[in-house]
Amino acid sequence: MKNQEFRFHIQPKLFQHPGVDSPWILVLNQVEDPRELSCNTRHSVTTILFIVFITVLCGAKNWEEMHYLATGEDFAKWLESYVDLSGGIPSKWTLERVTSLIPTVQLQPLFALFREHAKKMDTIAIDGKTLRGSKGWGKGHPLHLLHAWSVEEGVCIGQVPVADKSNEITAFPVLVSQLELKGTVITADAMHTQKESVKAVVDKKADYAFPVKDNQPGLLEDIKLLFSEADAAQFKGIDAAHSETVEKTGGRVESRRYELLSADKLPGISEWTGCLCVGRVTRKRTKGEKTSEEVIYYITSLDFDVEQFGKSIRGHWGVENGLHWALDVIFREDAHRYQARVGAANLSLIRKMTLGVLTRDTTVKKGKATKQMKAVSSPVYRDYLLKNCF
Repeated sequence: MKNQEFRFHIQPKLFQHPGVDSPWILVLNQVEDPRELSCNTRHSVTTILFIVFITVLCGAKNWEEMHYLATGEDFAKWLESYVDLSGGIPSKWTLERVTSLIPTVQLQPLFALFREHAKKMDTIAIDGKTLRGSKGWGKGHPLHLLHAWSVEEGVCIGQVPVADKSNEITAFPVLVSQLELKGTVITADAMHTQKESVKAVVDKKADYAFPVKDNQPGLLEDIKLLFSEADAAQFKGIDAAHSETVEKTGGRVESRRYELLSADKLPGISEWTGCLCVGRVTRKRTKGEKTSEEVIYYITSLDFDVEQFGKSIRGHWGVENGLHWALDVIFREDAHRYQARVGAANLSLIRKMTLGVLTRDTTVKKGKATKQMKAVSSPVYRDYLLKNCF
């Protein structure tokens, strides 16, 4: 009882952040401190997270580099214009420990900064990525995250971890439930062509275009049969829509033909919420004398909108180059060893936020790594990135 009374009288240290009007500081101020209440706390959660964010934005790859960059005399003075540094610069161990204690869900509002300022989001690609280094030095499974990627905006707008002994299928409805998706088209790989997944998308007043492969053998055969009948009739008297694109690059000719048929005659169609059409995408690649062809079938809630269907299907794979490749090559995510899985998820989230900021900036006509170098050397550019890149 005495201990409880003593704790009740502890007055936590009050921190004054000069950059309180910054959207970043406003969001970070909402994150609850996971540490025990103490009047001796030297660094606020806001200060710690802001330092992690801004040093990653400037190219820091790990906790030691974050600390080293923040302790630079000029850099520290700049930090003081945004956050309370009365306790000095946190050590690398403090940066890692506190970041690893915060539940990732508390950092999710950071994604809203991009969603609220998005000009147009037509297609949201959902895809997963494994953080190889999150296995640490143990024998457990590395952390796997499922991402929502805005194709048009080129930014990540959400993530959820995939639980151990589970897979992306169970994480998909959770991720979708966290997002504002009205009016968008959701794409994913064949793993997510599940009845629960399409229902989750339709419940959010969005459309979907999902590939059908061997994980749904009965559905795949039924779709193939519909297209075989249409081919035999040369599509005469059949409700259909099609479009075709041809591109010539690097001595290679690539054509794509997109076709949609009514799904009315598809057996068990009522079990696939919102499905209005079935699709067929035929890709042909010719280089020299060699030609290859690939055919993929789809279910979609798009009602004969073949132009949007083709655009969404083509845009889906932008998540690989725009997000996964950037995280591995620019931020060296897979090379970073993690002991704490929560810390791994939080740092990955922060990397995605910094990637979005760098993507939004159009004033520097260079690659993202070059923008990071400029951010290190120019406090004016750092200010610009924080204030204008939403």
